[in-house]
Amino acid sequence: MREGPMWMLLGSRQAPLTMALLLSLFPESSTQLSSASVMEKLSVELDGLRARGEDIEKTPQMLVAEYVQAKWLARSFPEGASEEVYELAADVVPALQLVRGQLEPRQTATESGLAVVIDSVLRLASETDPDPASRLAALHEESRRITDEIRRVMKHGVSPLEPGRASERGRHIVAMVEAIATDFRRVRDAFERLNRDLRRQLVEHEGSRGEVLEDVFLGSDVIAESDEGKSFLAFWRLLTDPGQFEGLRSALEALESRPFVRSLNLEERRRLFRVTETLLVEGGTVQDVMTTLGRSLKTFVQSREFQEQRKIQRLIRAAITESLALKDRLTNGRTLDYTLTLSTSSLRSVAQLVLADPQERPGETTVDDAEAPEIDLELMRAMIDNADIDIPLLKQNIRSALTQRSQVSVGELSRIFPVTQGLATIVGYLSLGQRYGIVLQNSERDFHPWERVSWAGQDDVVRQARIAQVLFTRDCLNDLD
Repeated sequence: MREGPMWMLLGSRQAPLTMALLLSLFPESSTQLSSASVMEKLSVELDGLRARGEDIEKTPQMLVAEYVQAKWLARSFPEGASEEVYELAADVVPALQLVRGQLEPRQTATESGLAVVIDSVLRLASETDPDPASRLAALHEESRRITDEIRRVMKHGVSPLEPGRASERGRHIVAMVEAIATDFRRVRDAFERLNRDLRRQLVEHEGSRGEVLEDVFLGSDVIAESDEGKSFLAFWRLLTDPGQFEGLRSALEALESRPFVRSLNLEERRRLFRVTETLLVEGGTVQDVMTTLGRSLKTFVQSREFQEQRKIQRLIRAAITESLALKDRLTNGRTLDYTLTLSTSSLRSVAQLVLADPQERPGETTVDDAEAPEIDLELMRAMIDNADIDIPLLKQNIRSALTQRSQVSVGELSRIFPVTQGLATIVGYLSLGQRYGIVLQNSERDFHPWERVSWAGQDDVVRQARIAQVLFTRDCLNDLD
């Protein structure tokens, strides 16, 4: 374990800097970034650290190469992509979660965890019982319990779960989903290791039709038939079951109107209501990887590439055998009676080419004295107002509206207060909504999640747009200060 990526990261002298950069680049374990995005974001972070006095000499390219070599970052080149894609390595995610848990300690979800254990034990005992009589007795007992509960609700109504206990269970659900997403990453890595092992076995196999080779030729999907493949396919079928998925989606929609949701912070709410999306995205990625690897493995065997790899392997082995036989007769400084004829073509890597910078050789120009302009302070103020979104004014409008009502949307704000900066005002409200408000994304609620906004541009032409409904509630008043 000391040689593994997780322990090496936790024990690194640069662990604080490395973890801070990784958490900044990949706020969620499922985040994937292109090479250009990684370099750009990392450059901004390093400039900010240097401005605060941190002595960092390495460039973004050097850091990324170091992280990839240490197996803290996973690098891939998806089919059809124009550049490399980076993501957190599966073994690094637990280390980052450990540090995040220490920085943001939360109350352990003891009751929620115990409820999950008890329910799992009861279901396991029931589903593994071969006795029909005991199974029927359990079903009758469950039927009586449900009947009694129906009578109690009809007579006394419903007693909802306390907000504190409900928010605790919500956080526990988010933690379990993140754990499952991490497991998906491990399963995907296991598939890729299995693919590499199978290719190595095929290349190194001496016989004409070994067991591994025959499995592929006969059409058996070795990837899907592995232990990891069987486990994942069982989970994927459960996740994509129409009944299960529809029930989960409906339950999440119902939770959005529950009072306990307000006790969760913005990030916890976002992760809770994206449970289905997170699981489907992570599971879909694993499914695509498994399908692609299985197909590419068969293509590798049935094409000339497989034969070429085996031929190269045989040539390498023959060269090693001959070199071992000659190592005692030939020395490094001995001249060989052999002339190597080289091609007249000069081949160079594209990476060796250097683009010409026009600024290194500026042309000869003369600089003339310009007339001093007249400074108009009002004009300068107007230019500044047009260049930046007046965020303080927008926050003041939100606070003013929330003193009169419990919640307000971006569309309502645009109708209550003047849209002084046109489209920039709408964009400013949406930006604040992403940080402090609630973005409604469900299209089958009692109200439509989209709303119309309008504004007048500098040409006095009124324009309209349809935006996602973003709500500001009184819970965000403290954050807006």
